[in-house]
Amino acid sequence: MSEHGNKNGVQKNAAEPDSGNSPRAEPAEAELKRALEFAEKKLQIVGTVTRHDVLNQMTALVGYNELLEMMVEDPKQRSYLEKEKQAIDKIRRQFRFAKDYQMIGVEPPRWQLLKNVFHRAVEEVDLKGIRIVDQTGGASVQADPLFEKVFTNLFENALRHSSATSIQISVVRKDAEIVLVVEDDGKGIALEDKTKIFERGYGKGTGWGLFLAMEILMFNHMAIQETGEPGKGTRFEIRIPQDHFRLEGGEPEVP
Repeated sequence: MSEHGNKNGVQKNAAEPDSGNSPRAEPAEAELKRALEFAEKKLQIVGTVTRHDVLNQMTALVGYNELLEMMVEDPKQRSYLEKEKQAIDKIRRQFRFAKDYQMIGVEPPRWQLLKNVFHRAVEEVDLKGIRIVDQTGGASVQADPLFEKVFTNLFENALRHSSATSIQISVVRKDAEIVLVVEDDGKGIALEDKTKIFERGYGKGTGWGLFLAMEILMFNHMAIQETGEPGKGTRFEIRIPQDHFRLEGGEPEVP
């Protein structure tokens, strides 16, 4: 047998890399995993500290803005103060988006009763009299804990853009999927905007609310689209795989 051969006569190249199943490859993979986890932890800490400090300073700015409003009478100067207030509000919402986006997938999915999800979402939004009509019964969905943020943003969209007086939520079955329908009686969305509304930065405000909703749903193997008729209200359809959905008290109606 040659110096570099084995007893079967097959040569072994000394410089040949490990296949990935060798014992030497396992410590390298473990080290890479630890490095990635450490980098992620550092990013989370930096993000949390930065967000906390900036928001504290924003609170101080709001205080100074309110003091100036009490002192200034000139209409033009007051208009500048109003623009400043709007900018502060936009920055706050951007930080809220960053915090929520960073948390997608951090915790494992869990079963959530839909009526509780809607209740928590409503607590986050001042609906100013908009009525929520929940027709989901005892239905539950298995999803990321951030699932409620989907409805926070849908409710905010109705409040800011649709002039709605009520929002109705129902469940229907389509083929092998469950569809959660969120619709309002506002002015609806123009045909040319139906696909754009989910793009990051599109529209008024931060433009990230519906983008965040879509990202959360995609992470949970769900999809969303707007199917309402312009002038007759918005209608968001959320498609949910059957194994992520439980229905108590009967089957959903087929439209």
